[in-house]
Amino acid sequence: MTIAEVLEYLDGKAPLDLAESFDNVGLLVGDKAAEVQGICCCLDITHGVVKEALEKGANLIVSHHPVIFDGLKKIPSWSPVRELVKNDIAAIAMHTNFDIASDGVNDTLVELLEFQTAGVLEITRGDKGFGAVCDIGLCHSPKSLAEYCKKMLLLDGVKYSRGERLIKRIAVCCGGGVNGTVMELAREKGCDAIISGDIKHNFWIEAENCGIALIDAGHFGTEKAASHRLAKLITERFSHVPVFAAESEVDPAEYL
Repeated sequence: MTIAEVLEYLDGKAPLDLAESFDNVGLLVGDKAAEVQGICCCLDITHGVVKEALEKGANLIVSHHPVIFDGLKKIPSWSPVRELVKNDIAAIAMHTNFDIASDGVNDTLVELLEFQTAGVLEITRGDKGFGAVCDIGLCHSPKSLAEYCKKMLLLDGVKYSRGERLIKRIAVCCGGGVNGTVMELAREKGCDAIISGDIKHNFWIEAENCGIALIDAGHFGTEKAASHRLAKLITERFSHVPVFAAESEVDPAEYL
């Protein structure tokens, strides 16, 4: 089995051409013709992940976030890209195309929260799109929803909007999913709250002004399950090759 076969399979599950124009997905390091000995799946390619791949005999890493995002003008000694090339480990990225794919990252987040999806928040192409609108049976306050997210996602900390309000309809957007379009769509679709990560200050102010509660569960917190979903997906097709989610991957931030 070659890297090309793995890439073709992943492209069928989450087409690379569905990625956003700013993104960098597909095979970023390595040779398509190389034989696959083992596959390590992760959210981010770090030195710890490369070390784990080496120790477990994996010569292909499939990550959610691209290890090469912008054009490279140099590869410093601290770059994981250098370690990949040095150790002949290939790297495939499945990023924004996997965010919106069926059973992708955002769907995984909704499942972990045990919400029922009432529709897509933002249609980006055809019937595909980013984010989910979820109607919940139990009303939450911002604090109780934050506590629920912390429990269900096994988080150390969650940031949430001040004040009291009833929350029945929620927009769920993995990663750093909040922007002006998401805020506008959340208002149009009657959402009382948005669960996402990496929410910028100006959107906290906008949300306060328009009456939407924000729950910031972190970029890592809302997408850390991507590695397990990728491993499950690949194992379904290539069960004869060792496939695993990186155990060395942890949130690089700590919380007081």
